Amino acid sequence: MRDQTCYGGTFNGAITRLRTLLPADLISRFSHHSGFDRDSFHVARGQRIGRIVGVDGSNAMVFEGGYFSLAAVRAGQSQWSPDHQPFRAVSPLHLSLVGPESQNTDFESLYNECFGCAPLTPLINEDPSRAASVLRDTLEYWVALQAALSEKKGTLLLLDGALRVTHASHDPVLQRILRTTADRELSIAAVTKRTSATWGGGYPLIPAVDGLADVLGVTPPWWIRIPDEILDHMQFRQWHHGDIFITRLHRHAFIPLKVELPRGSDDRVVEPVMDLLVQCSDDGRIPGYPFPLFDAHRTVVIDHDIVLSIQQDLIGEMANDGFITKKWRQLFGDVHDEFRKY
Repeated sequence: MRDQTCYGGTFNGAITRLRTLLPADLISRFSHHSGFDRDSFHVARGQRIGRIVGVDGSNAMVFEGGYFSLAAVRAGQSQWSPDHQPFRAVSPLHLSLVGPESQNTDFESLYNECFGCAPLTPLINEDPSRAASVLRDTLEYWVALQAALSEKKGTLLLLDGALRVTHASHDPVLQRILRTTADRELSIAAVTKRTSATWGGGYPLIPAVDGLADVLGVTPPWWIRIPDEILDHMQFRQWHHGDIFITRLHRHAFIPLKVELPRGSDDRVVEPVMDLLVQCSDDGRIPGYPFPLFDAHRTVVIDHDIVLSIQQDLIGEMANDGFITKKWRQLFGDVHDEFRKY
């Protein structure tokens, strides 16, 4: 074991904190807190067959400087059904300057292009990563809205994340998507790969639900409804439009997932959605995760190679205008890049 003195005395503190979050009696505490028993868990049989459209987005920083940054964002979808090959569609790469102005001017033009109106609230450039995420979400909601307007009755529209927004201007868009899916008799759900949901003053929700299912002998695939009142808090409550469920979609799933369906969804609505999710979650690479979302992620992800390609295209074009290397360093130079060479 590595010498713990290298952690400056913080090693034991970290271990103590982890043990506090996951105490030995976590399951019994959760059972008492929630009132859940075996009957609270529903079996997802996966017997329904249908069409699913997964929507995802991606963002990456192309250049980062002290004055401003340049972000790349895009979104896309993967259409899946058991008897057809997946069909993929992806938006063009959208490049946006984050700064030096206090408000992001690209956000208003992108929002207007997608939704035909100005955003309710401007996007502030103070945090470049957050600004890039909001730009990405704009494209994701546009792709989701187009799918809601064009897909056939019975299709499940599957979003990556939650049925809530993190920027005020997206709330009317999400509400429009929810209304459109209801009016056109589509289903909609959002899947979160990682959740911060806690109960009982800070205990993580996923280990507690999964552990209780194991103790009660509940065999996957299963799902359970999580009432708001057993949770500690809810982020952006004013923009939240979903009921929360935890589900383990495959017996070999890496972890259970948090799934959200529109507020007020009763079991007659939830059961067919969970059955569809089970149907598309048996991919051997990531069992227990819906393939349409996995495929959508693979389709849109802006990886390191794409970032390098964008950088080369931009540098090459600017070089034609006499934009020499010295100027690039003045704008985006980072001595940490030099550190990495040694």
